[in-house]
Amino acid sequence: MAEWNKLGTTRELSGVNDEYVEAIKKHVNVAKIAKKRFHVVVDAANSVGGITTPRLLRDLGCKVTSINANIDGTFPGRPPEPRPENLKDVALTVKALGADLGVAFDGDADRSIFIGENGEIYWGDKTFAVVVKYFLKKNPNAKIVTPVSSSTLVKDTADAYKGEIVWTKVGSVTVSQTMKELNAKLGGEENGGVFYGPHQAVRDGAMTTALILDIMAETSAKLSKLIAEQPQYFIEKGKISCPEDKKEKLLKKLVEQLKGANVSTIDGVKIWFEDKSAILIRPSGTEPIYRLYAEAKNQEKALKLVKEYIVKLKRILETV
Repeated sequence: MAEWNKLGTTRELSGVNDEYVEAIKKHVNVAKIAKKRFHVVVDAANSVGGITTPRLLRDLGCKVTSINANIDGTFPGRPPEPRPENLKDVALTVKALGADLGVAFDGDADRSIFIGENGEIYWGDKTFAVVVKYFLKKNPNAKIVTPVSSSTLVKDTADAYKGEIVWTKVGSVTVSQTMKELNAKLGGEENGGVFYGPHQAVRDGAMTTALILDIMAETSAKLSKLIAEQPQYFIEKGKISCPEDKKEKLLKKLVEQLKGANVSTIDGVKIWFEDKSAILIRPSGTEPIYRLYAEAKNQEKALKLVKEYIVKLKRILETV
């Protein structure tokens, strides 16, 4: 193994950022977006999202306000994970400035979480479903690749607009590789990762931002309206402790108990119910726990599913 100072040569690729911005612009209607003169707040998480995205947006005719834009690996502005609890500042900024949209990136800017003009933070499932809807309107019968952790909302949208859902294990690499194998043009995750194949079959936050603006320009609709048009789901999460040596046995027993149910065992167990509710139960890859993700048309049902399956899992654990 080479030492850090003997790794060979380096060379500077001048113009790479220019090429990247121009590549994204090829996939959206620049003139239509520019005509809307959107005001966008970009929260770059003190990382690379602040290098090209503000420039891209200005090329698209947008007014840009940047926060946490100076690159600093200590992340002084906020934690780099774009979870709602970390995005209060950008949400307040969008609302205070009367901006049309906010976007918050993770540390490498491949995931993007969006904030509506009302300051509401939308989790990735909801904005991905917006992209799915308008992609399928132009590409009927296309395959949409997404992990089993994604909301039923994504499947509802694909079904409504004649798309085909391809479920995968959780993980961006799996989604990307599956897209390439199937020659699929669109993939997405609930954490804000969108894979737009015509650009590149990997997550790209700036590309996703351009797609959202393209849809807003085409429909003349605010993001809050585009989200409100979707079927609404409520999500609850839970977890239980499970020793590493019992994870596989627990999963096997649970699957046995679910014979005849509508389930997927691609990654853990996901169970779909007739009332459109669902629950995903999967072992953590890094901790001695099982995680539960339930969704339903109301909060009470989602919470009930989590509690019910925590009880079931604990009973199984007593026997394995």
